[in-house]
Amino acid sequence: MINWNKTKEKYGYDKPKRTQLVIVECDVCYVEYSFQYYNTKKNIEKNNKYICLSCCNRLNYNNKNYVKKQKDGVKNWAKKADFRTPALKRWENKNYRDRMVSIRRKNANDVVLNHKHKINTTNLWKDNDYRTKVTASLNKDETKEKQAIAREQQSGRESGLEKLFYSILDDVGVEYAKQKQIGPWSFDCVIPRHDKPDLLVEYQGDYWHSLKDRKTKDRSKASYITNNFPHQYELKYLWEHEFKCKDKIIELIKYWMGITEIEITDFDFKDVKIKKIKSSDCKPLLSKYHYLPNAGRGGITYGAHIDDELMGVCVFSSVGRQNIAIDGYKQNEVRELSRLCIHPRYQKHNFASWFISRCIKLLDIKYKCIISYCDTTFNHNGSVYKACNFVQDSIVKPDYWYVGSDGWTMHKKTLYNHAIKMNMKEKDYAESNGYIKVYGKEKLRFIYKR
Repeated sequence: MINWNKTKEKYGYDKPKRTQLVIVECDVCYVEYSFQYYNTKKNIEKNNKYICLSCCNRLNYNNKNYVKKQKDGVKNWAKKADFRTPALKRWENKNYRDRMVSIRRKNANDVVLNHKHKINTTNLWKDNDYRTKVTASLNKDETKEKQAIAREQQSGRESGLEKLFYSILDDVGVEYAKQKQIGPWSFDCVIPRHDKPDLLVEYQGDYWHSLKDRKTKDRSKASYITNNFPHQYELKYLWEHEFKCKDKIIELIKYWMGITEIEITDFDFKDVKIKKIKSSDCKPLLSKYHYLPNAGRGGITYGAHIDDELMGVCVFSSVGRQNIAIDGYKQNEVRELSRLCIHPRYQKHNFASWFISRCIKLLDIKYKCIISYCDTTFNHNGSVYKACNFVQDSIVKPDYWYVGSDGWTMHKKTLYNHAIKMNMKEKDYAESNGYIKVYGKEKLRFIYKR
């Protein structure tokens, strides 16, 4: 379409003559061009819109009928010219034809992308602040060491552990800064403290930081802080397997910062909105505040929200092998309430049972039976399920998990997954990290019939 405002701004006229230029905008890529008014008007009237040559080529070569027409045209033209016989023979080869068409299509796409990049770069360079910043960085005389550090910081991305830790800090209400550069070393996070040295926190992957070269660098990093900034910074480490014990991370933060409890937020049940969400959306909440830090087998997931903030999660999974045969119900009529988690900041009397009841009402009517398990080892007695009219029907024999030397527990499946990741046996991984196998108490199974 013709952009009359920019045409007047650039050329100074509202009603151009036949041969005068106008600013037109492609209806596909939105890139602006200057064309003669007469030719542009004919193009727009013919197609009811303006499409630039690059987009036209790209769209045409994505059209099978157009490609076929072009192939047939080339064939007919080649047949009429004797000197084109070699080209005709090549074109009769299907592989050659397909290759040439793919090259044409790629070239058309590259033209569009390159032109967009050129336009975007040109517009960006018009910004005075951007020009000043780039010019200063180009003229700045940096040492090779500083340049290497800058490249490392620019190419780095936040790992899953970093995102999880930042989220926990946000929930606890702790101020922090990402990626603190001190001398030649970069640290994952810095947490300021008023009456003590600031905390430098490093997230250590179990595999990467077990390598010999990495261990040497970690020792040098720690020595640099100890020798040069003993009264300004205190270095702390968090290991990958420790994040599976989310309560441990929270308690460590509280201990480091002198925080005794998380502030409770009051709310009204009528302000809570419950809707179906993706399993991936509830992972951060489960990772921090559920003793099984994932969505398990997945399934139908409902989230409770206040002002678009996720405050609670209910996951209804397909039944496991031990629950396939339930008297009076088929397997596809049963669902397991495999995860229930509510953010500590939104703990309120009767909210858990209210949330479960609302989620069950949202389930499809084809699910006639809901089961759930209560793990007495974690001091769960099933009172929430009883308040939702669940009935206890059986007791499951005790299972085992692992306890670290510091008293923190880890689920057996969590430790097993880490052992597989490290290419180790479950027993060897437990021994190398100081975990002892412990058998807990029984589980209570509850059933709700609709």
